Amino acid sequence: MHRSLSTVGMVVLGLALGTVGNSYAKNNHGDSISSSEVQQGFAISPIPASQLNLKGKNHDMVGVGSYLVNGPGGCSGCHSYPQYLPMGDAAGSNPAAGDPFEGTPSSQGLNTQLAANFNIMHYLAGGQCFGPFMARNITPDSNGLPQGLTQAEFVRVMRTGDDVHCDNDPTDPICSLGPPTPVLQVMPWPEYHNMTDRDLESIYQYLTALPSAEPCNTVADGCPGFSGLAAHQVAYAYANTNDCPNPAPPQ
Repeated sequence: MHRSLSTVGMVVLGLALGTVGNSYAKNNHGDSISSSEVQQGFAISPIPASQLNLKGKNHDMVGVGSYLVNGPGGCSGCHSYPQYLPMGDAAGSNPAAGDPFEGTPSSQGLNTQLAANFNIMHYLAGGQCFGPFMARNITPDSNGLPQGLTQAEFVRVMRTGDDVHCDNDPTDPICSLGPPTPVLQVMPWPEYHNMTDRDLESIYQYLTALPSAEPCNTVADGCPGFSGLAAHQVAYAYANTNDCPNPAPPQ
């Protein structure tokens, strides 16, 4: 009898779990947030797949790279300046949205992609200042390489914080900003250090697939920073345009 009840219990538990699973699947039917990192990566890329250079690249690795860059990696928060444009600004990816931190639209869907007006003309082009340091332009250069880095050099930066770009080209004006330091000080390379080789290579492939872009703010425009007297400089020196609002919205 005990075995019989145990068997019945197992069947009931199995049915219950099946019901929960079916309920979850039903609730997420048509969910636009994909369970596939590849599909989700392409879905959340501010630069649509049609504008990515996929020639000679592993399609799935580019998708995963976008998922890491635009999802858990949060690269755009530092390397896109400004990251978002106001609602109605047609220079962005979604004029009907705006800056999500401003609550426009007033609610974000639990099962839909983020509604935001990404500044696609300057996506990952750098220019944002952190104290005396400036975020780099990590879109492809004239040779199709982000920061002029090979894949092996990119992995080295992500694992050690070595400023390989400035080692290779110390004449770049951005290399003279800030005090000399042993490793990159703002770039959160310690957080990326333990990512798998494939993850880092996927990020690199996504970056090389992007269109080249120019920053709104350059070294010549100055770097006011976010502390001390410099914090009172509300505007950089660059021209105020729709795609480069000056002063920029809070980042």
